[in-house]
Amino acid sequence: MNMVLTFTDELHTIKNIYQGITQGDDPRYAVGTFLNDFFDYHAEARQALIADPIVVEEHPQPEHWRWALFCVASIEYLCQQYVLDCPTWVHAPMYATLLSDPWFFVPTALHNPAVRERYERETPAPFTRRNIFCGSRILMHKKATHRATAHHIMQPA
Repeated sequence: MNMVLTFTDELHTIKNIYQGITQGDDPRYAVGTFLNDFFDYHAEARQALIADPIVVEEHPQPEHWRWALFCVASIEYLCQQYVLDCPTWVHAPMYATLLSDPWFFVPTALHNPAVRERYERETPAPFTRRNIFCGSRILMHKKATHRATAHHIMQPA
């Protein structure tokens, strides 16, 4: 099945993407859709994309709880990086808890001490406080990555 991403006027808010995850949407695709809106399609509406709280079940499935904490950490981190007003819902006591087991986004980190150590060292604090280890580039704007790479390549040795 081929998927084509297209621009729409619809905002893919953090609330909507978390709801989609709990209903079976691919979490990485859903987060990517949110980030596309945040960085490109609706960058002028960043505050609106993060304003509404995610709705977490009373007893969420462990996988859903992981993604809830990831969403909260993401909003906290993006607010720090882009000087946005962090919504008060992000600081609810329930989101201050951490996962019982560390969650590494790259499965090889569980078996490769060097990868694990790098993720532990480079992951931003909003994630590590929740026992999530995703590295420093997890929420990087894809165009910033390309510019950084092109800039690096073009520099004289």
